[in-house]
Amino acid sequence: MTRWSRVIVWLPLGALLVFRVVLIVMSVAGQPPFWTTEPLTLSEAAAFRDGGEVARMLETGLDPNASYPVRRGAVRGRVEATPLEAAEAARRGEVVQLLREAGAVR
Repeated sequence: MTRWSRVIVWLPLGALLVFRVVLIVMSVAGQPPFWTTEPLTLSEAAAFRDGGEVARMLETGLDPNASYPVRRGAVRGRVEATPLEAAEAARRGEVVQLLREAGAVR
């Protein structure tokens, strides 16, 4: 194998290794390289049908009857909603039941 053939083979592999190391370092440092993470409100979790997140948030002591801001498009025509309203708008009975068991009335 000549010197140039080794360069042609190993250069892309070395670049790929460096790229993977950069991605891992960014992820470990809390800066995901391909997406951004935004925290959900309790109402958004209910609207996005994420029962696990709703349960986790309720465990932290969030009020199931409070009104929380929601992102545009999460609950049609609303910028703020209670978790129960958001779950009903998403037509998810299991999330509605979870919220009612936690004391949500509206």
